[in-house]
Amino acid sequence: MKLNRRIAAVLFGGSAVVAAAAVALPADAATKGTVYVADKSVVAMVDKSGRAHNVSITRSGRTITVDDVVGITPGAGCAKVDGTKVRCALKVNPTRIRVQLGLKNDTLVNRTDVGITVYSGAGADRITGGSRADYLDGGAGNDALWGLGGNDTLEGRDGNDAISGGDGDDWAYGENGNDKLYGGNGGDVLNDGAGADRVYGGNGRDMLFASLGNDIYDAGADNDEIRHSDDTPGADADAFIGGAGFDFVSYEIFSKPIVADADAVRGDDGRAGEHDTIGTSVEGIIGGSGNDRLIGTPRADQLAGGPGNDVIAGSGGDDLLAGGAGRDYLNGAAGNDELYGDEPDTSAGVAADTLLGGPGRDTVNYDGYTKPLFIDLDGAADDGQAGERDNVGTDVENVYGGSGNDRITGNAAANLINAGGGNNVVRGGAGNDDLDAADGLNYFYGDAGDDLINTQDYDKDDHVNAGDGAGDHCTADLGDAIGSSCEKVDR
Repeated sequence: MKLNRRIAAVLFGGSAVVAAAAVALPADAATKGTVYVADKSVVAMVDKSGRAHNVSITRSGRTITVDDVVGITPGAGCAKVDGTKVRCALKVNPTRIRVQLGLKNDTLVNRTDVGITVYSGAGADRITGGSRADYLDGGAGNDALWGLGGNDTLEGRDGNDAISGGDGDDWAYGENGNDKLYGGNGGDVLNDGAGADRVYGGNGRDMLFASLGNDIYDAGADNDEIRHSDDTPGADADAFIGGAGFDFVSYEIFSKPIVADADAVRGDDGRAGEHDTIGTSVEGIIGGSGNDRLIGTPRADQLAGGPGNDVIAGSGGDDLLAGGAGRDYLNGAAGNDELYGDEPDTSAGVAADTLLGGPGRDTVNYDGYTKPLFIDLDGAADDGQAGERDNVGTDVENVYGGSGNDRITGNAAANLINAGGGNNVVRGGAGNDDLDAADGLNYFYGDAGDDLINTQDYDKDDHVNAGDGAGDHCTADLGDAIGSSCEKVDR
């Protein structure tokens, strides 16, 4: 099973951090007009009437036309068409339109292919961007913002706002109020802010940030993440819907213990008293820094505990369970599961984990460790790097080692053991085993059973004792020492 990038972030100390780019506008030059050419390729409009605007902006070549229901005074570079219309003929192609609206209920539509920046004040405003990257700020009031095409940034501010990104990779912020956010097509970032909000990701790989209030988050199509953005104690009861694709709900920012499972049972997820609901279309859950309890479903889940002493259990399906820092208990249960205990740590700061496979063919993965490992599938608490004291259960069949000099021993099952890099010693134990390693001077012992042993690394000369069994098969380099107990040798 491929290690998902979000699970990898929990294990290996990174995080998919997303940050918004600030939008800074240069100050306009002094002008007597309300529409003017501000900087060769920029057309600007400012409200000086104190009345409600209804603005339409169009383009023809290098000419920008601004049409309003309010009287317009042309400034530098612009000429009057009639009392409410101004035409600005630029000497170069326009690159930006900047608009400052007033405190009434304003409407603006950008019908050009030039990016626009709009600041609006109080009032119920309706602002529509164009096909390029727009910045739309509704200000206070119950606003409606449409980004349409381009990678837009849309801010609702105070009030009950409706925000739609449209096409492109958009950023949308609801802020205070009971807002509705729609990402549309593209990889969008949606942050609802405080209030009882509804957030819809739409198509594309979206990031939804869950803030204060009793909210509903629907990630939509593709592989999305819904991430809590506030650790403020409270009883915010959120509902999380994943939709099509492989979707995550993340509690990484939480410091208190959580209990979570994607079973759609109303109000049984989150911190004590929180009452979140994680729907069955969510496939992955990431815990916080507390002692969390994450429970799988009959589907294929990916569950990551993060810091803390976590309990993580699959429940049917081929699951990926990752403990992270702390003393974790992982149980794959039914299905072919993959288990990761601690994050790799060269400072010997790892903790003792319990790793149980359950029914099915299960794998313990120590990939990323650089110190020598001792792993024996015997159910004793003596596994991992020196002093770690993991307990890998006897119901685990497969092992992946690290890049150090590892000693890995299988059990009576048919094991698959890949020791990784380093000078390793690998024992299959009873059963028909598949043994392998990467570059290094390796020693393989097949023991009982008909084993498949691969020493072909084009590096140092490996040594093989295939052990008992009448059907051992070794694939080796020319210089490898293959004992007579291997019945078939390919070089």
